[in-house]
Amino acid sequence: MSNIATVNPKLNGLEMMEKALKFSEIMAQADIIPPHYRGKPANVFIAVQSALRMNLDPMQIMQNTFVIGGKLGMVTSFAISLANQSGLFDSGIRYRIDGSGENLKVTAYTNLKKTGEEISYTITMKEAKAEGWTKNAKYQSLPELMLRYRAATLLIRTHVPEVLNGMHMVEEIEDVVMSTKDVTPNKSQSISSKLDSVLSYQEEEVKNLEPSETLLELLELVKLHNVSSEIINKWCSKAGVESIAGLDEEKQQACIKYINEQYNYLHNIDDLIA
Repeated sequence: MSNIATVNPKLNGLEMMEKALKFSEIMAQADIIPPHYRGKPANVFIAVQSALRMNLDPMQIMQNTFVIGGKLGMVTSFAISLANQSGLFDSGIRYRIDGSGENLKVTAYTNLKKTGEEISYTITMKEAKAEGWTKNAKYQSLPELMLRYRAATLLIRTHVPEVLNGMHMVEEIEDVVMSTKDVTPNKSQSISSKLDSVLSYQEEEVKNLEPSETLLELLELVKLHNVSSEIINKWCSKAGVESIAGLDEEKQQACIKYINEQYNYLHNIDDLIA
């Protein structure tokens, strides 16, 4: 990867592209890359090109991006991390929370290191509803987190766009997709949307299940934190089952506890997205 990340400046554009394409074809065959990139050299190539433009390691980009509807989307928590590490802010992005329910309002703010000026962006649940974003079920299950993601993304995009280099966020793409669909809320659709993110490394039989609330919670956390297939396979192998759905409720609870402790999610949500 270092050969790609540090391309010889004497190479012309076509040579660089050919080198990146060859690298992508090799990487697409590897087991170590994320499941959603395996066997897809064209998608790997797009990720590699994005990594070059952003001066990042290709593997780092692949671990934190997904192809949704033909578009490359970055995980918002990774984008926030890039912004916080960019050296442009005096401190990390912070949040002010006001109201609740329909009146929930989240402001992402920080100070520019160069001038000390405070910059901020505020998003309300009413705005999210007006834009159609709340058709995404996560605005019901994790409303504050979703508004934090939106506010932080827009703060970065409006004040330091060079951090994202034009990259869309996974949540942004999902919200657009959901807002343009005629979604009639029902249990089967809700379950389907929660399962989509883990079907890439779970058995096809999961599609036909009626998951319990515990399983739904586990799947939501897996999606939220992009839990690796290696960790999931380890859980399943230890329990002697083929997929998460095969875990009994006690083991599902143990997995939920592991994720919450690993990301300190329940105790300090600020640390999760700062």
